[in-house]
Amino acid sequence: MTQLTTLKTRAGWAVRLLASAAVVMAAAAPASAHSNHPDFAWLLNAKLQGTWRVEVTTYNCSTLLEGKPFISFLAFGADGSLIETTSNPGFLPGQRSGGFGYWERTGRNFYHMVSEAFIQFASDARGPIPAFKRGTQRLDGGLEMTGRDGFSVDSTVTFFDEAGAVVMAGCAKAVGTRFE
Repeated sequence: MTQLTTLKTRAGWAVRLLASAAVVMAAAAPASAHSNHPDFAWLLNAKLQGTWRVEVTTYNCSTLLEGKPFISFLAFGADGSLIETTSNPGFLPGQRSGGFGYWERTGRNFYHMVSEAFIQFASDARGPIPAFKRGTQRLDGGLEMTGRDGFSVDSTVTFFDEAGAVVMAGCAKAVGTRFE
């Protein structure tokens, strides 16, 4: 190989290396621009992991008639696990177990979550509170981070009897605040 060919080859590699570096720097520029913008900084650092105090409102999916809000706690683990408990006054003491499930990221600030709890014993209807059968309750919802320490959830709530048949269903919306 002549000295001129060697120089041309080295120059070609240098040009390709500089072009690659420029592409990488251009791709990184929007991310750093967003991270310095106050409206987007929380989003880059938002993490669902941790414990949240959640105000839940159940409602009839068809009529949109709402029940009274109540508080639940949700704990999102780094491994995708979900643990929840509720103060829903519709359940008698000891009637509902804690819920266990999973969560997964579905978008930049969107998540999907599912949990199930046992309904330990049946109860009759009490005023606006429906009758519950022994079985399980499943919550299946979409969660959107609304800030570093807040989220909103829309979910379906389905009750199954011991044989796995659907006995009741409804909807719920919730607003979560990081528990600190």
